[in-house]
Amino acid sequence: MPVFKNLLNLSIESNKKKGWQVMPLLLKSCPNLHTLVFMGLVHRVTDKCGDACACTPNNKHKKKKKSKVISCLWTCQVKVLEIVEYGGSFQELKQMRHFLGKLECLETVRVAIDADNSMFLRANLLSLPIVSSNCNNIHFI
Repeated sequence: MPVFKNLLNLSIESNKKKGWQVMPLLLKSCPNLHTLVFMGLVHRVTDKCGDACACTPNNKHKKKKKSKVISCLWTCQVKVLEIVEYGGSFQELKQMRHFLGKLECLETVRVAIDADNSMFLRANLLSLPIVSSNCNNIHFI
């Protein structure tokens, strides 16, 4: 994959029928990425999403080798993370925990949530640890 050194903003539309196999390679190929927008976080769980994703398939027959791999999110320069259509499912909350725990350069997080469950969803998201010392809060839009 080519390097997209001039790409500053990237929007990704998730689909529950498609996995995120290309996500680690894509993020590594965008060294100056500033803003990452996801239209939904729900996607098909596969064993090929790599370290950009928090999903792990339920496959008890496969043994994975544990190795210390540098996450593509740890080296990612994203400062703004925006999530559109956040529904608060277990998978989405797990993915948000993964993003907030790995994106070290993060400064701003914006999340568009469903108004029906807004207090519950806000409380869940605000309780997640954030690894970046430059990111003090999650903004709800």
